[in-house]
Amino acid sequence: MTTARRRWYGQSIPRSGSLAWSFPASLLELALLILMAVLVLVGLSLVYSATYYLAQQHFADPWYFVRRQGGAALLGTLVLLGLWRIDYRHLQRFSIPLAVLGVASLIAVLMVGEDRLGARRAFSGGSFQPAEFVKPIIILYLATWLPTKGERLRELSRGFIPFLMVLSVVVIPIFLQPDLGTGLLIAGIAAWMFVASGATLAQVLLGLAVGAGVFGVLVRVHPHAMARLISYLEALRNPDNVRGHLSVVWQAIRSGGLFGKGPGAIWYTLSGQVPLPHSDSVFAVLGEAFGFMGVISVITLVGIWVGLGFFTARQAKDAFGGLLALGVTLWITWQGLINLGGLIGVIPFSGVPFPFISYGGSALLSEFVGVGMLLSVARRLRDADLDRRRRDRRARLSSAGRRGGPSGR
Repeated sequence: MTTARRRWYGQSIPRSGSLAWSFPASLLELALLILMAVLVLVGLSLVYSATYYLAQQHFADPWYFVRRQGGAALLGTLVLLGLWRIDYRHLQRFSIPLAVLGVASLIAVLMVGEDRLGARRAFSGGSFQPAEFVKPIIILYLATWLPTKGERLRELSRGFIPFLMVLSVVVIPIFLQPDLGTGLLIAGIAAWMFVASGATLAQVLLGLAVGAGVFGVLVRVHPHAMARLISYLEALRNPDNVRGHLSVVWQAIRSGGLFGKGPGAIWYTLSGQVPLPHSDSVFAVLGEAFGFMGVISVITLVGIWVGLGFFTARQAKDAFGGLLALGVTLWITWQGLINLGGLIGVIPFSGVPFPFISYGGSALLSEFVGVGMLLSVARRLRDADLDRRRRDRRARLSSAGRRGGPSGR
């Protein structure tokens, strides 16, 4: 191979940070994408099973809710592909403008948003919820900001207090909506990212104390939160006398048995006994329709996806990529655990939807955004391997050229 041809060969491989899309995708990227796609399809089938009678009665279209969820998935796919294509490091420049826009939207919804079910969380008839999009935004901002602090992060005045101020600006408007579940979820993700960036034990303990105090105030201020906490404590004391939401959810899941009744025979759901079966209580529909095996299968798929997400975070080539992947993975992990924990009575019910499956266009679209960022980090792992192999090949070619030159004869 001539010197000019070697140079062309090296230049033909996409450089790190290039916007060119090199295929094939790695097994890690494909696994993350396929698992998410399967879960979204399962969610669409559950939404249809739980809502076709309701949609027919109110909208004369049994596919009404599925169409809306499918539209969000389609739009999310386009966003995901765009984020997957670019180098995630280019996103750093947008972290501050997006953070400002996110906080502004949270304030705007408090001022001019629509009151629905005793809360003011959304615009456009409930179809746009700013808090859902703040999740990827705050993850992006913290992944950009935290590595810049260096050793100062371990100081109270230049690390912990600025972090607490940033977090407060985001979660306080969400608590005022009120949406305690989403606010606590974002606070938990942010706190874990702070710890992963090098927080001290004293900062962790102080953070736990502050968090416990805030939670106590919120429970006292919001009557519905106190009612859920009391219901949860009663269920712990006497599980046999569980009433209300938890009781119906448990009965629906148990009625499915091992393999379920099938999507068309979900009596508890179609009779209207399960509240919000297509969103907050989607696992009741899953258990009744597909039984214990269906529930375990979905949890297993999510568990594998989460494991791959943590692997991506661990293998990331820089602190920003590692924190970005960690934040997205923690988001999906804890959102799933909070939803399941509330349904089975392990923690108080919060109304947080299950990722990828529960109905909600804003939630699903924001999750696609998060997965797109995670895939971009995973793609950079493949690009780094290509860079290393290219350098090794050049070194071998250069060594072979020297051995075959005049001095080697």
